[in-house]
Amino acid sequence: MNIWSVICEYNPFHNGHQYLLSEMKKSGAEAIVSCMSGNVVQRGDFALYDKYVRTRTALLNGADLVIELPVTYACAGAEKFAYGGTFLLEATGCIDTLCFGSECGDMERLKQACQAITAPDLADRVKHYLSLGQPFAKARENAVADSDKTLAEVLRSPNNILGIEYLKALPSAIKPLTWKRIGSAHDSMTPCGEIASATMIRERLVRGADCRAYLPEPITAEMHLLSQVETAVLYRLRMMEVSDFARLPDISEGLENRLYHAVRQGCCLAEVLTLAKAKRYSLARLRRLILYAFLGISKEDTAIPPQYIKVLGFNAKGREVLRIMRKTARLPVIMRYADVKKLSPTAQYQYALESRCDDIYALSGRTVASCGQNLTANAIIL
Repeated sequence: MNIWSVICEYNPFHNGHQYLLSEMKKSGAEAIVSCMSGNVVQRGDFALYDKYVRTRTALLNGADLVIELPVTYACAGAEKFAYGGTFLLEATGCIDTLCFGSECGDMERLKQACQAITAPDLADRVKHYLSLGQPFAKARENAVADSDKTLAEVLRSPNNILGIEYLKALPSAIKPLTWKRIGSAHDSMTPCGEIASATMIRERLVRGADCRAYLPEPITAEMHLLSQVETAVLYRLRMMEVSDFARLPDISEGLENRLYHAVRQGCCLAEVLTLAKAKRYSLARLRRLILYAFLGISKEDTAIPPQYIKVLGFNAKGREVLRIMRKTARLPVIMRYADVKKLSPTAQYQYALESRCDDIYALSGRTVASCGQNLTANAIIL
């Protein structure tokens, strides 16, 4: 079977996602595996809808099997996010192709950019620009521009950057394939026909605006918002010492001190972010650090590779993929809590961390849900 894949968030699943899955099947995919973030997403936020709601929508609109990207990779920068996703896809032992959208839509250019950012002499040039107070992404772009300005332009677009990280992490057994992104640009607040950015759709959904034109089907599930638990986040942050911030993932250059003082002064999350913001620290990085702190995720937690393949849902074609995967996977495949009891201690620790984060996420809806979804919910079967 020709099994293709995507690494995704589906936050929420919209017409652009449906378009990509449709193009994949037109191009030869016999089955599609979506490696999807759970209840936490890369921008340092909670997913607007829970992972089972998003799984069901994906299965109804082109995906055949949905597996979960662990929280320690879902709430990470592009490099770590890509590593976790490609690691899981390779671990299935049956994925042929990884597909993704990009602004340039040119695989050769993306491969050239990947070679440029992994060149042995690039690190020293990046350090130079970092010393000027530039954030890492801009420092890397300028370092590449020193030798090739046109190639550096590829590094200015978010989907290009993520695609390059996929190429950097992808094992040779899996072929990369890209489509040129259509419709609205990443984070654009202006739709293009029936294609709109997830950012615009989320903003409209939160304020109750009609988004049916941009979604393959209406969403009636309960929304989850980090702002719903803002006081709890501030409480957690105010309980932390500088040494606690220093143990967070992606902390460097004394950022722990800056965060600590911002937390002591800020009276809301927006103020904390504003006080902590500096030219060299992106807001996305700061949001991720705050979410890491709230969820109690440490550097040590993010150093653990994915330990299992958690199945969130599948349809009839996905069931066929699962039969193959159970023979080829080099990680345990789990569908229910009974499977967790057979895992190694390290894998059980990673699962318990995911469960704890899901229990915190359960506080962020309009109605508070009980603990234990990750222990009691079975995979969705369509």
